[in-house]
Amino acid sequence: MRGQAIRALIRKQIIEIKSSTQLRALTLIAPLLQMTLFGFAANLDVATVSTAIVDMDRSARSRELVARFESTGMFDVRQWLDRYDDADRVLLDGSSRLVIVIPPGFSRRIAARQPAPLQALIDGSDGYVAGIAGAYAGAVVADYSRDVLLETQRVTPAGRVPAPQVEPRTRVWYNPDLKTRRFFIPGIFGLLLMITTVIASSTSIVKERENGTLEQLVVSPVRPYQIIIGKLAPFAVTATVTMLNLLLLAWLVFGISMRGNVLLFLLLTIVFEIVILGLGLFISTISRTQQQASFTTTFFVLPPFLFLSGFSFPIENMPGWIQVLTYAIPLRYYLDVIRGIFMTGAGLAELWPSLVAMLAIGAVIFGASILRFRKSLE
Repeated sequence: MRGQAIRALIRKQIIEIKSSTQLRALTLIAPLLQMTLFGFAANLDVATVSTAIVDMDRSARSRELVARFESTGMFDVRQWLDRYDDADRVLLDGSSRLVIVIPPGFSRRIAARQPAPLQALIDGSDGYVAGIAGAYAGAVVADYSRDVLLETQRVTPAGRVPAPQVEPRTRVWYNPDLKTRRFFIPGIFGLLLMITTVIASSTSIVKERENGTLEQLVVSPVRPYQIIIGKLAPFAVTATVTMLNLLLLAWLVFGISMRGNVLLFLLLTIVFEIVILGLGLFISTISRTQQQASFTTTFFVLPPFLFLSGFSFPIENMPGWIQVLTYAIPLRYYLDVIRGIFMTGAGLAELWPSLVAMLAIGAVIFGASILRFRKSLE
């Protein structure tokens, strides 16, 4: 009898999903469109840095140095300035983000084996780009300085042994091409899965109350837990379908495949889906209309999930008291799961703390949701 009641409720909910174009678009189509849009937009890679040159030396040495910058492909030399005072103008109007200033006497000081300083002026309004530009410019100058040192030592009297050079060799693991998209797309994946699931589940239950059908279910022999299972189970299925579609999209469009175990990923994703369904259930118990449910999700759920989960900003850079708050955000742990499995191939031995945290949060959320749901029915 109980099984029949649950199956009937699930069947009813599936019919509602099929008959609602808006709900189908929200749970199945919108995540794919948003994943495509955000996947291309979420890219912090610095392809080129617009660069201006103030060459006050006008020598073969200074032109050689500028050629080093141009040959990297990182620095797009767009402007050659005649005066040092013009550097402030091009940085202010945004036409250049970096200005390389080569002072007079640059080549003469090199020939005399004296320090030959030069200046790099960087637009620091975008700290990320400024940091990348400064690091690359420093690397180019260091490489040029080393070659000049070796060259000048080769023309010294015979028997002079050049000073040994320390050459660091860097290896980048997990994301060797340093593409930020490989880091952001898994995060977008988890965020979209959370948004669509919590909105769809919360508004669906509230819709029953608005239409008066929830009261009909209450007076029927159906138990409250059967109502909960019957309402949430179809959304668990649609969330899983959405997850598989997003996986396929990430692979086909962005070339991002999974390094770790697929079955482990599916298992942990299902756990996350259950936690989010519990959150949707809780929102439905404190909302009287679908507009209230959407408003609660948009203004009270989405911002902390977006800003405190590590999706937008590194958690370790936050103040200590805010870092404490992040432990209550289930998306934080799911991002650890999805990025770990996608990028590093992490297994359960590395991810079990995130699994335990999601289970604990899920138990609290579902416990509170069931109590609220029972109270709202009464």
